[in-house]
Amino acid sequence: MRHLVTGGAGVIGFELVRQLLEAGDSVTTVDVGKKGGLGDLEELGRRHSGRLELRRGDFAADKSLLSGKFDACFHFAAIVGVQYVTDHPYETMAVNMRTTLNALDAALESGCRTFFFASSSENYAASVDRNLAPIPTPEDVLLAIDDIALPRWSYAASKIAGESAVFGAAKLGSFTPIVVRFHNVYGPRMGPTHVIPEFLARARAKVDPFPVFGADQTRSFLHVDDAARALRAVLVAALEGKGGLYNIGSDRETQIADLAKLVFDVSGFHPKVDARPAPPGSVRRRVPDTRKLRSLGFSPQRELREGIAECWQRAPRA
Repeated sequence: MRHLVTGGAGVIGFELVRQLLEAGDSVTTVDVGKKGGLGDLEELGRRHSGRLELRRGDFAADKSLLSGKFDACFHFAAIVGVQYVTDHPYETMAVNMRTTLNALDAALESGCRTFFFASSSENYAASVDRNLAPIPTPEDVLLAIDDIALPRWSYAASKIAGESAVFGAAKLGSFTPIVVRFHNVYGPRMGPTHVIPEFLARARAKVDPFPVFGADQTRSFLHVDDAARALRAVLVAALEGKGGLYNIGSDRETQIADLAKLVFDVSGFHPKVDARPAPPGSVRRRVPDTRKLRSLGFSPQRELREGIAECWQRAPRA
């Protein structure tokens, strides 16, 4: 099979590309390289000669970068990271929406069999906080924006709009629409804008006291290897015409304070914890209902402690 993956240099995109190539498929990936990672793709291409095409560029401005015939299109390119989104809300909306619309246009033109849109658990965070959604949270819940003027919500707004666009475009074409809502996927290639690499960086720098924001909040963490395996399980269903929404995550709920303890144990650094309030708009609890994903035969294989240890060992040293 031949696939298009946007954002192939990112954490999830790269691992998906790697697993698709290992399975014998061919991949075209498009990435602007804003956060690096293009060198990793080039090395991957050398190992799978002739089956990985890397296109560098901004397809928000140049849709021709997405041209070709593909069996499946995976649109993962997006502006992410709470701090960056908060500082650049308009750029977040503009880039995320323009890339999504261009990717959908390309999917309609290519006649692909299925289109995957990388969405987010942020889309229903406000519903959880207002007790309008259960925990664990299934796919069919109310999507909501808590405070439309708060810059943080620009990311969720762009993803909610993207979900609607995917299902709207599917009515114009012949592809099976798939929306996957990721829940705190992490891995060793992840940049320093997410909680696990942030904690690991502080531990390596021996920050003491150790700030922990929202220590009483919870999240569910899924290793990127498992996330890519989950995507491939959904791909099988999508190629059989089974579209819709899928939570991609772990059903194990972890308190942020306990996550910090795991980092301390793995790193061997045990500082005094400086518990601080969570940032505005940060949801109190997050854990997905993964029964729909598990019905496809998927179950996570990587334990959180094991995954954190891998990230610690592979993180660059100063």
